[in-house]
Amino acid sequence: MKKYVLAGKIAREAREFGASHVSAGGSSLELANAIEALIVSRGGECAFPVNIGVNQVAAHYTPSKTDDLRFRIGDLVKIDVGAHVDGYPADTSATVEVGTRNHTKLIKCAEDALRMCIDMVAPGTSVAAMGETVARTIGAAGFKPIENLTGHSMERFNLHAGLSIPNIATRDRGTVSEGMILAIEPFSTTGQGKVKNSGRGNIYRVVRERRTSPDASALFERIQSRFGTFPFAGRWCDDLRPDAQSLLPKLLRLGMVMNYPVLTEIADGIVAQAEHSVVVTKNGCQILT
Repeated sequence: MKKYVLAGKIAREAREFGASHVSAGGSSLELANAIEALIVSRGGECAFPVNIGVNQVAAHYTPSKTDDLRFRIGDLVKIDVGAHVDGYPADTSATVEVGTRNHTKLIKCAEDALRMCIDMVAPGTSVAAMGETVARTIGAAGFKPIENLTGHSMERFNLHAGLSIPNIATRDRGTVSEGMILAIEPFSTTGQGKVKNSGRGNIYRVVRERRTSPDASALFERIQSRFGTFPFAGRWCDDLRPDAQSLLPKLLRLGMVMNYPVLTEIADGIVAQAEHSVVVTKNGCQILT
């Protein structure tokens, strides 16, 4: 449990650092690198690359070295951070608006939904009830929850450990139990309430070993050794081999690694997100992040 607590502390500091350093003209690449470096400097490792979702981008965008998004006045920026200590992960996010206050209600309803979900978590709480709470809270503010994104249970070396926490009312009979680690993450949007795949992103994960060229095999072995089961950024591979960017597409074609597509709102609606990791206790839960 101590390692979950430490991972949560590190992730919280990284989230707060990231949110406080979003500014007009700022580089998403420089910000991601700084957040990830902070995690390592505090004794953690990245549980996944920093996700920086701007406006209609809901999830799975992290900058590459050649795709350096810069923030503009009026942007709504989601900073989603994961840290782990010896494989024990924590996951947290915050949303900030750059230089304007046009989306204060959108941000607040996601934060309110998160707070209300956390207040109801205890052994035996149904995930369906949590989803209904999220949907009701966001809907009451005049927005829609994103129905095909969910929170999730976590375990050591496993960010998605089987239990999903919906953002809408469902018939899921799953319940939470004491000792579970949960990432609760409501998404609110001005759009239609769904996300779609919008092309290949820069986040990958190891799938399986296969026979290939010696150079590609060597890169795969280093990726597997360095990142294990956790997602990794394409830009991180440059530290493993100087020719990593030319070999990574080959690993993808062979199914040795998978790619996470960037997820955007289907009607290009603006998206806000709020997230904490919690541990379910005997009578409620404890926020880790």
